[in-house]
Amino acid sequence: MKNRRTIHFLASMLIVQFAMTACVKEEPAQLEIEVGEVYEGGIVAHVFQPGEPFYVLGETHGIVVAPTDQVFEAQWGCQGTRVTGTSPELGRGRDNTKRVVEWHDALPNYYTNPTQCHPNNDGTVAAKLAVEFRAATGQQDWFMPSLKEMNYLYDNRDKIGGFSVEEYWSSCETNANAACVMSFITGEQTSRNKSEYHRVRLIRFF
Repeated sequence: MKNRRTIHFLASMLIVQFAMTACVKEEPAQLEIEVGEVYEGGIVAHVFQPGEPFYVLGETHGIVVAPTDQVFEAQWGCQGTRVTGTSPELGRGRDNTKRVVEWHDALPNYYTNPTQCHPNNDGTVAAKLAVEFRAATGQQDWFMPSLKEMNYLYDNRDKIGGFSVEEYWSSCETNANAACVMSFITGEQTSRNKSEYHRVRLIRFF
């Protein structure tokens, strides 16, 4: 009788232990991703670390940069009128890009009548081309980086590769006539007339 009770008790414990084990959800494994790797349509430009904005404990997040040097070359947009609301801060590149596109879309036929802004404007808008860009692997959530997002690209430029000696547009605006640019040779951040042509290297977050 005693042995039966012991066996019954042990069997009950095993059932309880199995049930508890079945209820425990395994935490997803953190991705092992390094800067310079090909990933999600581009090249990993930065992986957020503890203490940085956008870091999430137990998860892997970062920035992917478009794989080619000259994704395109274009004007920033309408010279002579301020878009307003853009920012050089980390995490603002996507919003900047959307804001610039919506602003130009609202102008009366800017793309076919760009000289309404300035005689040198030709209707190209870097932000517009950014949102239309699609990687060969299908990703289409690309945007022009803010200046602080470009800092990550500059810090890891040797691992990313392919940067030109030419300056690159950022998505932030300086004033009515100029917008932000950055050199990936010197790291200098300055501004240029919006009707100038500069290269664009797009990014996306993952």
